[in-house]
Amino acid sequence: MSYIIKFGTDGWRAVIADGFTFRNVMRVTQAACDIIRKHSKNRLILIGYDRRFFSERFAETAAQVAVSNGFQVEVSDAPIGSPTLALHVMEKKAAMGFMITASHNPAQFNGFKMKGPQGGSVDETFTKSVEDRIDIGDIRMGDVRFKRKDFTSSHLAFLKKHAHGVKWRNLKYPIVFDSMHGPGGALFEKVFPRSDKFRFIRHETDPLFGGVNPEPIEVNLAALREAILASKAGVGIAVDGDADRIGIMDEKGRFLPPHTAMPLLLLHLIESRKMTGKVIQTVSMGYLPGRIARHFNLPFEEVSVGFKHIALKMHSEKVLLGGEESGGYGVGVWFPERDGLLCALLIIEMLAEKKVPLSQLVEEMTKRFGASHFKRVDFKLAAPVDKGPWTENLLTHLGGSLAGQPIKEIRKMDGLKIILQDDSWVLMRPSGTEPLIRTYAEGATSQTMNDLIQESDRLVHLPPPNPKRKKDDGKKKKKDMKPRAGKR
Repeated sequence: MSYIIKFGTDGWRAVIADGFTFRNVMRVTQAACDIIRKHSKNRLILIGYDRRFFSERFAETAAQVAVSNGFQVEVSDAPIGSPTLALHVMEKKAAMGFMITASHNPAQFNGFKMKGPQGGSVDETFTKSVEDRIDIGDIRMGDVRFKRKDFTSSHLAFLKKHAHGVKWRNLKYPIVFDSMHGPGGALFEKVFPRSDKFRFIRHETDPLFGGVNPEPIEVNLAALREAILASKAGVGIAVDGDADRIGIMDEKGRFLPPHTAMPLLLLHLIESRKMTGKVIQTVSMGYLPGRIARHFNLPFEEVSVGFKHIALKMHSEKVLLGGEESGGYGVGVWFPERDGLLCALLIIEMLAEKKVPLSQLVEEMTKRFGASHFKRVDFKLAAPVDKGPWTENLLTHLGGSLAGQPIKEIRKMDGLKIILQDDSWVLMRPSGTEPLIRTYAEGATSQTMNDLIQESDRLVHLPPPNPKRKKDDGKKKKKDMKPRAGKR
């Protein structure tokens, strides 16, 4: 039986030499080419790759299949991030972009992302069509030639254009940029002239990522914290393995969760850049962006987890900022995709303009719009659960309050999100592939946040209903209702 290829929230990922093999890359590329040929007359496909083990070879394999299918193919001449490919696809008006990357996943993984003509990730309709098409026809594969091209120049020009307000000479303190061994830093350092204001760490290529997953979350950023404190920097910025997500630490080495970072970016765009538009976030994000949007009379919307749902809105609406809990943010009026390097420049611009420590900016925002305490916990289950029935069962166990507060609203988008009277909330979201309940909680106080996590621990481990038991109980009741024979 052939290996089954399934696309997740942003691409297909698997362990190298197990599921992610040359043969499987050929299978998915052939299926994608079949779908593109059916729906588009455009014959240009762009292919990028990151610094992972064998990424370039996998990209070359995909290129050979695409050329053998009659497409004009250009492959990046160096490792790049996903935003670089996506922007190049949009500017070149290509039919599609294939990106070989496993993003923030551990070193043993690699992956295959697809970027549509408008620059954002393709939607689920397209990925489902590719899944259904795999192995329908023969793979076309020959010893063919493809072009090598510079993809970074257009992204560099884009960053310089939108970073025109970054007066880096006004920075009072150094900036530490953590590439996490991905390609992001190589492009980022070209934005500014050489300066002692910038220090780059984990800048070199390492397919093992120094033994740390290239995901810019607090547990993986000990090296960044150490560099901030050692150099007395004003901020530390990290991007993930393909530079579309960002992690931020203040001058004290404290990590800013996305629920703090996104509203900071939003305030800067609104108040300093004087920009307007819709604010969109995934359901796992917090209440501050919504409060800020309402304060400035901007439209606001929540969508399912996965930036592709935000990107889809960016194609048809004027979206100022879109953000997700994993640290991906995009300025939709500029580019319908998340971009860690662009967001890094906006953070630096904000600090250069305000001339105060990042921690002070967070305090000022908290005074205006409220405190935010956020935590995410994954609860393990014995086996994966079906999201729909699991959510409906959980609803039967809820009363009118949770964690000592009345429940204000319940949303059944991508799991179950329970919102309390003071806007504190918890989202319990079953994983589609693992026996996990991904749980997110935000509270006005750390006590409320921890109480919500504790309540979630109780709720997610409640036993599911047993249909067989109910059926048997019903039969027993009917049997008990039969009249008994009396003595004559």
